[in-house]
Amino acid sequence: MNSQQILVFKLSSSDGNKLHGALNRDGAWEFRRVDHATFQARGEGVVATLYNSGKLVVQGRGAEGFTVKYLGDAAPVKRAATAASSRESDDGHQEALSAEGEPDVDYAGSDEAGKGDSFGGITVAAVFVPQMKIAELREAGVCDSKQLSDKRVRILAPWIRDNYQTSEQVLSAADYNRAHAAHGSNVNKLLTHLHSKVLGELVNISRPGLLVVDRFGVNLPVSAAMKDCGVPVKEVPRAEECAAVAAASVLARESFILSLASHCLDSGIDLPLGSGAPVKRVLREVKSIHSAEAWPRFCKMHFKNVRIALNS
Repeated sequence: MNSQQILVFKLSSSDGNKLHGALNRDGAWEFRRVDHATFQARGEGVVATLYNSGKLVVQGRGAEGFTVKYLGDAAPVKRAATAASSRESDDGHQEALSAEGEPDVDYAGSDEAGKGDSFGGITVAAVFVPQMKIAELREAGVCDSKQLSDKRVRILAPWIRDNYQTSEQVLSAADYNRAHAAHGSNVNKLLTHLHSKVLGELVNISRPGLLVVDRFGVNLPVSAAMKDCGVPVKEVPRAEECAAVAAASVLARESFILSLASHCLDSGIDLPLGSGAPVKRVLREVKSIHSAEAWPRFCKMHFKNVRIALNS
């Protein structure tokens, strides 16, 4: 078992200055600039980040030793993870995952948005996250985009693009309908293609040690599609618990919202998200304004509710 600890402390301004001075005097620490942080220090198997709020996040195999050496008897306010265990991937590869689900290597994660929406196309995004920047994402409030307001998503997405290596595929409704047909009218085959494309770009750019995908197929299609890329793939349910996948979900959702807004302008109709009750009424409005030939510009044509509305 590999020990991978994440300890969180709350420091006063004075204690933060003392810690910085002690690390600086030791001469064994590499200091880096991090957004929203006073400093980040790396060394001795530890990444220690002191945020402007006074929150100190210490992560790595040497976290306990760091605490004893530099913080004395200070007690952590949170133990985000206490250990890392070696889990076997589906192809037999062993990689370390922390107790809270974070990979123990620099990694990339991907997620999609729009798959269940009657209007608009689909977006897939991937984000590469080095170990030293996981805490930064968490501190910024990055989590599964379904837990965030649209306003918060629009704030976080540009920040993620500015500070992390990313890759995105944005398909309009028209592009989606063509691609869906080209992949045998199989949504999972299309998703496999899009996830493999964005992750493949990050493999070439960032050289991650692992790829994490929010699982959408029981036969692990992305693992099969990327078996020759040289990087192990992990397809797991609720992968948004991992920071990189959560960040990808934020990008994918923002891109989908922006894409749907352009469809609203094109159609002259306020097209809703999802496939719930309002969609039926709006589909009737689409039919009253636009010919059948125009529907693929706004709707996912293989959706049952769309077909019923068009043919009613």
